[in-house]
Amino acid sequence: MAAILKSIHNFEDKFDRCAERFALCHPFWAFLAMFIGIPIFILIAVAGSTTLIALPIAWIFGWL
Repeated sequence: MAAILKSIHNFEDKFDRCAERFALCHPFWAFLAMFIGIPIFILIAVAGSTTLIALPIAWIFGWL
């Protein structure tokens, strides 16, 4: 268990360093990714999971 947690922590640290380096080298693209790309990704994920939950329920109740 400790090895798994350590590997997750190492991955997180490496990802943080890479993201910080990217933001320092490309501030415009980092700004677009943070304030446009990530919110769009979250909205798509929420809409997709809502659809995956709602469609079978609608199909069971005969609403489709």
